[in-house]
Amino acid sequence: MHHTTQTRYCVTFQFHSNDRLELSVSGQQYGLLSEGDVGTLTFQGSRFLGFRRH
Repeated sequence: MHHTTQTRYCVTFQFHSNDRLELSVSGQQYGLLSEGDVGTLTFQGSRFLGFRRH
């Protein structure tokens, strides 16, 4: 018997307008983000492209 496990990482970003956006990110990116981080989010539609901390 063969089993596979897949983990999905999601992060919710909140903007100055208080709007929120939930995006899927890689495990590596997830590990680099912390609650309360402030910075510039880059995304295309629902695709996470990057986050640069200020």
